[in-house]
Amino acid sequence: MKNKTDVFEKVKAYAKQNDVELYGKMIVGLSGGADSVSLLLLLLQAGVTPVCVHVNHMIRGDEADRDEAFCLKLCEKLGVEFHSCRIDVPALSKERKTGTEETARTERKRILSDAAIKIGCNTVALAHNKNDRAETFVFNLARGCGIKGLGSIRPVRTEHGVRYIRPLLCLSKDEIISYLSEKSQSFVFDSTNADTDYTRNYIRSVVLPSFDRINPSYLSNINKAAELSAEADDFIDLCAEEFINNGGFDKAAFEKAHPAVLKRALSKLYERECDEALSEVHLSAAAGFIHEAENGQRLELPDGVDFICENGVFHFIKRVSPLNYCIKLEFGENDIPHKKCKIFVENVNSARELSSYINVYKKVKRIKLSSDIINNGLFVRNRRSSDTVTYGGMTHSVKKILSEKKIPSSQRPDYPVICDRYGVLFLPPNSVRDGAAGDGQIYLTYCEY
Repeated sequence: MKNKTDVFEKVKAYAKQNDVELYGKMIVGLSGGADSVSLLLLLLQAGVTPVCVHVNHMIRGDEADRDEAFCLKLCEKLGVEFHSCRIDVPALSKERKTGTEETARTERKRILSDAAIKIGCNTVALAHNKNDRAETFVFNLARGCGIKGLGSIRPVRTEHGVRYIRPLLCLSKDEIISYLSEKSQSFVFDSTNADTDYTRNYIRSVVLPSFDRINPSYLSNINKAAELSAEADDFIDLCAEEFINNGGFDKAAFEKAHPAVLKRALSKLYERECDEALSEVHLSAAAGFIHEAENGQRLELPDGVDFICENGVFHFIKRVSPLNYCIKLEFGENDIPHKKCKIFVENVNSARELSSYINVYKKVKRIKLSSDIINNGLFVRNRRSSDTVTYGGMTHSVKKILSEKKIPSSQRPDYPVICDRYGVLFLPPNSVRDGAAGDGQIYLTYCEY
């Protein structure tokens, strides 16, 4: 770079290109390294009111304390509000059984997000640069990530109401160091950056420099590839949203969708239902399942989730144990806990008009029963796998009846079955055991709401 003004103008232009406005109060992640120190100085030059947050991960002992002290002193010199937070990452990593890098990244993100909410600003500025984005691209490529991962680090990302901006993604590490040199601004160096046992350090120190032999412009080219991947990913995302908004969850709609759009739509549906991310392997399995699934079939996925085909429509559902219940039916109104239905038992001569139920409930079915059945005991329970009901002179499997009536498989295990001591008496809404009416002195009214 020719001078420090070139860097500032470049950052301003990049921010404008990505609809990032550099003004007002915002949280700045300040580690004390070259990148974050440059970010702080450039934001001050733009007129931003920064609130610096430093996270001491307690990984490097005295060196980490040195970094914290440096950041405090720098902010005091610049007249910038400063907050620091200490978190024992090694202990937390051991407790959670996660890697040190992953734990540090997760905690840093949490602390910055909490700070934004507490201080009352919704923007967090981070100091990632072109080298960081290239490292992430190569890292994700080696891991086998799809196009979303190849999009690498984005200039803007919003999560849970907090907007994360990265104005330095247009600058290389060399440009940042030159900028600080021209400003005569010191910074701290993290000694663990030289430890190639850490994956990202190995990519930075060994893998990326080897690209220079292929093309000296590798850094700009990898960043361009990441930008193009991000653009393609955004387009697929828009197509998937449109697909979902059109309600295309049946087999025919899924089979017409482009494979990339299909997988993205499945990914979004899964996350909305289960609040979890689905791996590429399981997305491919779900996409394949669509082509071969028959009604009632389900594909078991991790974290207790099933992908189910019900009456030609596919959806994700958390696997839960069936609701077990057995409730004695008394005269009057009977509730079934956790089920959206009521059962009314009344004498025929004193029963309310059927229309009074129809006007209130979504589905109503009234049958006549013999008074002997009530006297001998009547109860409602959830379905059992061996249940049968005899009507029309034939014995029918309750499981088969529910399947034929296209009751979703997820609703069948705890489907209500009305029984007496001889077995199933009535399977709502239409299957009534032969001979149940008897003298017809009792009304049983089944209502769903």
